[in-house]
Amino acid sequence: MMAWRNGEWFPQPDGAEVSVIHPGPCLFETFAIRDGKVECLGDHLTRLALGCPRLGLDASRLQLGAKAEAARWQPVVQQLLAREKLTDAIIRLIVASRADALPTEWLTARALPPTPSTIDLFQLRTVRDQPEWLPRPKSGPWRNSSSAWHELKSLTPRLDVEGLQFDALGRLAEATRSSLAWWDGQIWSFPAAATGRLLGTAAAQFRGVLMQAGCSVQDVAEGFPLHAQAVVVLRSTFSGGAVLAQKYIGLDGTTLWQANANQDEPRRHMLALAQWRSQRAIILA
Repeated sequence: MMAWRNGEWFPQPDGAEVSVIHPGPCLFETFAIRDGKVECLGDHLTRLALGCPRLGLDASRLQLGAKAEAARWQPVVQQLLAREKLTDAIIRLIVASRADALPTEWLTARALPPTPSTIDLFQLRTVRDQPEWLPRPKSGPWRNSSSAWHELKSLTPRLDVEGLQFDALGRLAEATRSSLAWWDGQIWSFPAAATGRLLGTAAAQFRGVLMQAGCSVQDVAEGFPLHAQAVVVLRSTFSGGAVLAQKYIGLDGTTLWQANANQDEPRRHMLALAQWRSQRAIILA
C-alpha cells in the first residue's frame, strides 16, 4: 500500500500496523470514509490535539491534523484513495515528532469492511496494559493492543467478533479496537479510566447522546457485566458508530452471557447516535 508523509508518497507493506509505519512514540486516529464522507473528523482531531503536548508537538503546526476542513484534507485523501483503488476506506492518520520538534504526519488507507449486524465477544488472556498518561491518548506503539488483536485472530477468523481486555485486577477495560457500554435496565455504564481504557470518540459521542436523552450514566471498574441486558460495541469505523453484542464467550468456549431478547431501548439510542454522527459529516472525496 502507499502512504502519504508530509507531501510525499512512500510504499508500505499491505496492512502495516502503526508500529511498522512508525516504530517510535506517536499518536494516531482512524476513521471511515463512506460515499465520500467522513463523520465527526473534528472529534478525532480534538483528541489528537490533546495528546500532542505529550510528544512536544504543537497541534496547530500540523498539516492535516490541525483542522477538520475539507480544503485541507480533500487533495490528499482523493489521491490516496485513487492510488489504493478504493472508494470506501479506513483512513489512518499517524503523527510523530522529529529531532527538530517538527511534526511528521502519515496518512494511509485500507479497505473498509462491512459493519456486522451483531458481534460476539471473546474473552482474551492479554491483560490491558497501564496507560502511559492519563487521560489516555490514542498513542502508539501500545504495548499490548496488537497482541490482543492477534490473540483474537488466533481464536476465530470471523469478522463479526471482538476480543475483550481486562486489567490486572480483572476489570473490563475495552475491546481490541472498540469501546464498550452496557445497560442493566436502568443505568448505562462505561469502563472507568482506572481500567486503562481509552474512551473512544464514538463512546464519548454515545455518552453525550445518552445524557441528552436523560439517561443515568456512570463509569465503573468491574468484571464483565453478566447482569447487563445489552452491551454496545462502539467504534468510529462502524456504520452508525455502534453495534450490539450478541453473546460473550469465555476462554473455554462456553457462552457466559447472552443479550436480552428485547433490545428496543439500546437500539433507540444507537439510532440517535447514528443520526448525530451523520449530521457532522464532511465531504472529502
